[in-house]
Amino acid sequence: MEDEDTERREKVNYGRLTLIFLGTYWKILFAILWPLLLLPPLIIYNYMEVRCAFVVLIMAGYWITEVFPMAITSLIPIVLFPCFGILNTAETCSCYMNDTIMVFIGGLILAVAIEHCNLHLRIALGVMKIVGCSHSRLLASLCVVTTFISMWVSNTAATAMMLPIIFAVLRELEEVSATAMMLPIIFAVLRELEEAGFARMFVEVTDLRGDHESTIRPTKITMSYLLITAYSATFGGTGTLVGTGTNLTFKGIYESTFPMTEGINFTAWMIASFPQMVLNSFCTWLYVRIAFLGYLRPKSKDALAATIGKEGEIIANNVVKERYSNLGPISFHEISVAILFMMCIFLWIFRKPGFIIGWSEYITDIEVKDSTPVIFASILMFFIPKYPAFIYSWSKDPTKRPIKSSEGLITWKVIETKMPWSLMFLLGGGFAISKGSVHSSLARLIGQSLTPLKTLPPIIIMACICLFVGIITEFTSNVGIANITLPVIAQMSIAMELHPMYLMVPATLMCSFSFRLPVGTPPNALITVAGHIPTKWLMLAGCVPSLYSLLIQVLLFPVWGVYIYDIYEFPDWARQPQEEEN
Repeated sequence: MEDEDTERREKVNYGRLTLIFLGTYWKILFAILWPLLLLPPLIIYNYMEVRCAFVVLIMAGYWITEVFPMAITSLIPIVLFPCFGILNTAETCSCYMNDTIMVFIGGLILAVAIEHCNLHLRIALGVMKIVGCSHSRLLASLCVVTTFISMWVSNTAATAMMLPIIFAVLRELEEVSATAMMLPIIFAVLRELEEAGFARMFVEVTDLRGDHESTIRPTKITMSYLLITAYSATFGGTGTLVGTGTNLTFKGIYESTFPMTEGINFTAWMIASFPQMVLNSFCTWLYVRIAFLGYLRPKSKDALAATIGKEGEIIANNVVKERYSNLGPISFHEISVAILFMMCIFLWIFRKPGFIIGWSEYITDIEVKDSTPVIFASILMFFIPKYPAFIYSWSKDPTKRPIKSSEGLITWKVIETKMPWSLMFLLGGGFAISKGSVHSSLARLIGQSLTPLKTLPPIIIMACICLFVGIITEFTSNVGIANITLPVIAQMSIAMELHPMYLMVPATLMCSFSFRLPVGTPPNALITVAGHIPTKWLMLAGCVPSLYSLLIQVLLFPVWGVYIYDIYEFPDWARQPQEEEN
């Protein structure tokens, strides 16, 4: 009997140890088994299209599960494409350093410089100081400021920058509420407000189903501030080419797939994307107010909690003013970075605007792209000193004479520390997938397999693609999804004889619109951690922006895009790659 019990315990232990082993080493096991699982079709059908699909599926599996850092997975084409005869090494490596990558690098250097000199804080606090500090106005100013800043810096940086400001304002409101509770005259009223959640950032919730542990949860007011910040950062990133990695991914894939086109310039993208960005941001402001602050429900507890009152507005204004005054007078450093930033935008917009002769057309007949102005501004960052102390070199006052030269507006050490280098490889890996898919005819084969959809109205096709992309982008990297789907959508457009912009631009924007899961995009992860937001709350709150962002894309782009890109005509340059393949 004892022997049987011993054997049973050993079996249970072996099973438990196996589960522990799988839980510990699942990443390396998946990394080994996933290519082996994909190997049989490659052995049976040894065509170039299948070899390319093998590489793409390996990368997709590794990207989704993140068994390796995404940047390392992005380097796989450099090894496998030459070995499988898809692209030679030089062609593959060229995908990792091109105009789009240089725009990305230059744009990030500008963004790091803006953050380094605290110009972003001055803009944010300055706008909030002007607008005022009722909940409605604060949310509006947060929405506008975060959207604007996210157009030029990363969505992650824009969200991270706004979080301390949000918590400072809410903390002060919470403190003034607690202080006012001591006044007997208004004690009863404020007790009701306290119960409704007035000016409280978090509440303590006890789990009655488990071991009665208490957890911190955000109030609806805190939720409204956090959500509007994350959503505005996401929408703001779509407004410019440099706002988010998916836009640059689209630019690279589009220009490599259709080399005969003029390409995507900064001005056209901004004109085309700006209306949807503004509409989405406005809808976000309305949605957050209705869902969390009782707008249109004046007698609800949410509306009562959201009523700050004059005293609350004064306190919030004081917090913003104090933080703004702590920045001190605007410095030479900030002014210089702002001038270079505006200069870069000016050069981008007027490089080749179309309605007038651009500056690049005046100076040379050779094509000048968007990377030239931004790299020029980045180089000037090292020319211009952070402190203009050199003007006192001949001062009569010896104490004013500089004893060492000033560093530049930005230093390489700061860039080295804050630059997300991994994203550069992620973009390059996507461009390599695109180029390999086109060269091997894999993308064309997939695109042609979808030609039965040609009988559907174009707007229905667009809606289906946007819905599909909007769902899958919730589960993995936005740039990774863009890298995988956009080459296929490009070839699908050719097979259906639709203007590539008609499907690719909305799909690109939908790659960024991830609202329901923390893993979908960094702003979601930031507010989830900082605000102690349960995932189910985030999922429920994100359903509405996912819906109205999809509707805005489907309804607005077919109307507005025709004026920017002439999307209702199938262009000859889109037909050209297909004819060359044949």
